Amino acid sequence: MFKLSIDGTCGVKNFLIGVLSCIVVALVTGFEPLERAINEALHMGTVRGVENCIDYSSSGLLSDEAIRETCTIAFQRRLFHNDHATGRAGPRANRSSVDWEGVLENRTADHVTTWVEVAVSIFDDEGTEQEFTAETSIWIDPLSEAEFRVELPDFDAALLDELEFCERDTGAPTSCMTWGVVGMMGLSI
Repeated sequence: MFKLSIDGTCGVKNFLIGVLSCIVVALVTGFEPLERAINEALHMGTVRGVENCIDYSSSGLLSDEAIRETCTIAFQRRLFHNDHATGRAGPRANRSSVDWEGVLENRTADHVTTWVEVAVSIFDDEGTEQEFTAETSIWIDPLSEAEFRVELPDFDAALLDELEFCERDTGAPTSCMTWGVVGMMGLSI
């Protein structure tokens, strides 16, 4: 073992060597794991958390957009007031599918909208509803708008020729279609 002198210098010396060794190891390996843990604990659900994540996630192999998307997904949180995102949209028939596309507006002043789930409902002649949902990542700054497009799987394009949008005040819609945002995620500023 080690020999402790009367004045205790050997203990202090070993303590200082241990502290310096820890500092050297931390400098060589970096503080990234600690930085990540602190960022997640303090900034989850915030734009600041995404910014910090982007800073410590830089890579020569991934594009800046891929890093931003990954960090956004990791830090976004569900927003519970779906009426904060409204917009104009409609169907676009492609060869093999139907897309729903348009513009969404973020009506909040304190959140960035980062993800939306869109639902399109088709009502037949008897008023029976068939719902199609799709989701997409999006970035809408506060009090701004952005374009979006989602593919509606299993949506029959032939229905588009027969249907119009439902009237807003219709109590029991028939032979029409509606749409809306049914889920949102975002980041607080």
